[in-house]
Amino acid sequence: MSPEQLRKLQKLSDLFEQGIASQNHIKQLSTLLAEINQLSNWPEEDIAKLPPLY
Repeated sequence: MSPEQLRKLQKLSDLFEQGIASQNHIKQLSTLLAEINQLSNWPEEDIAKLPPLY
Protein backbone atom coordinates (compact mmCIF):
# COMPACT_ATOMS: atom_id res chain seq x y z
CA MET A 1 0.00 0.00 0.00
CA SER A 2 1.36 3.37 -0.96
CA PRO A 3 1.58 6.27 1.50
CA GLU A 4 -1.14 8.08 -0.48
CA GLN A 5 -3.45 5.07 -0.27
CA LEU A 6 -2.81 4.81 3.45
CA ARG A 7 -3.71 8.48 3.95
CA LYS A 8 -6.94 8.03 1.98
CA LEU A 9 -7.80 4.92 3.98
CA GLN A 10 -7.19 6.71 7.28
CA LYS A 11 -9.35 9.67 6.21
CA LEU A 12 -12.19 7.41 5.12
CA SER A 13 -11.86 5.34 8.29
CA ASP A 14 -12.22 8.49 10.38
CA LEU A 15 -15.40 9.45 8.52
CA PHE A 16 -16.90 6.00 9.08
CA GLU A 17 -15.95 6.02 12.78
CA GLN A 18 -17.64 9.41 13.18
CA GLY A 19 -20.74 8.09 11.45
CA ILE A 20 -20.68 10.78 8.77
CA ALA A 21 -19.63 8.74 5.73
CA SER A 22 -21.75 9.43 2.66
CA GLN A 23 -22.58 7.26 -0.34
CA ASN A 24 -19.65 8.89 -2.13
CA HIS A 25 -17.30 7.90 0.70
CA ILE A 26 -18.52 4.31 0.43
CA LYS A 27 -17.73 4.34 -3.30
CA GLN A 28 -14.30 5.85 -2.61
CA LEU A 29 -13.56 3.15 -0.05
CA SER A 30 -14.67 0.42 -2.44
CA THR A 31 -12.43 1.79 -5.19
CA LEU A 32 -9.47 2.17 -2.85
CA LEU A 33 -9.81 -1.36 -1.51
CA ALA A 34 -10.04 -2.72 -5.06
CA GLU A 35 -6.80 -0.89 -5.94
CA ILE A 36 -5.04 -2.23 -2.86
CA ASN A 37 -6.33 -5.75 -3.53
CA GLN A 38 -5.21 -5.62 -7.16
CA LEU A 39 -1.70 -4.62 -6.12
CA SER A 40 -1.55 -7.40 -3.53
CA ASN A 41 -1.98 -9.96 -6.33
CA TRP A 42 1.15 -8.79 -8.17
CA PRO A 43 4.38 -10.80 -7.85
CA GLU A 44 6.92 -9.23 -5.47
CA GLU A 45 9.50 -8.75 -8.24
CA ASP A 46 7.02 -6.73 -10.33
CA ILE A 47 6.11 -4.52 -7.37
CA ALA A 48 9.79 -3.83 -6.72
CA LYS A 49 10.10 -2.46 -10.27
CA LEU A 50 7.40 0.19 -9.76
CA PRO A 51 8.56 3.80 -9.40
CA PRO A 52 7.90 5.47 -6.04
CA LEU A 53 4.57 7.27 -5.77
CA TYR A 54 5.90 10.11 -3.66
